[in-house]
Amino acid sequence: MSCPELLRTQAYLDGELDGVAAREAERHIETCTECQQTSADTAQLSDAIRSAITPHRAPEALRARVSAALDDEAAPKVLPFKRRNFWYGALSGAGAMAAAASVAFMLVLPPSAETLAQSITDDHTSALTSGNLIQIASSSHHVVKPWFAGKVDVSPPTPDFPDRNFVLTGGRVDQVAGSRAAVVVYKHGRHVIDLFVWPDKGSVLPGNATRHGYHSIFWKSGDLNFAAVSDTERRELEKFVGLIRSSPE
Repeated sequence: MSCPELLRTQAYLDGELDGVAAREAERHIETCTECQQTSADTAQLSDAIRSAITPHRAPEALRARVSAALDDEAAPKVLPFKRRNFWYGALSGAGAMAAAASVAFMLVLPPSAETLAQSITDDHTSALTSGNLIQIASSSHHVVKPWFAGKVDVSPPTPDFPDRNFVLTGGRVDQVAGSRAAVVVYKHGRHVIDLFVWPDKGSVLPGNATRHGYHSIFWKSGDLNFAAVSDTERRELEKFVGLIRSSPE
């Protein structure tokens, strides 16, 4: 017989519940075999869809037409002013467009390794102090993983290692290098470890870094960037990263 809470479970997995309703759905999923299977199936389907998606580049002809249209839109409209005013305005417009292009170029550049290390540390400490550390609270892989579906463009690993004292506690969505990132949250004794996962867009990763007592370890896997950050001891964070990287998920 179908679970009477199945529709609510599906609404939760679709991200349609929050607050008290979300917490009630989480508690139900943790005790219901059928809803756990639904969560697992959803996570598996999400992973399959993401792995099957192939990025496509727009044809050069289309890119040229779009570029030409944007150039026409940005071109200054010439009015029959005096010759001196025309050239003054044309030069001013060119200078303004060049300045705007420079700003836009800087905005789309991937952050430096130094900037990225500082940004990850700031995001971690901000979440700790703001009370926004966890948006989905659960120790179940079958609850946390599908929660990210539709919220971020990545499917993060969410393994649990309670026997090694790295306990899955939930997750949240954050911003890293201009992209929405999945953040999987773990407890290690009295310490919190954030695992950031976001699409790789050519960023140069720092490797290992320490900022204000917080250690961070960065790495790439496939088309994803990863960063683990915590104030736990460096060797403990390295153990955690080793477990994540060797996880079959």
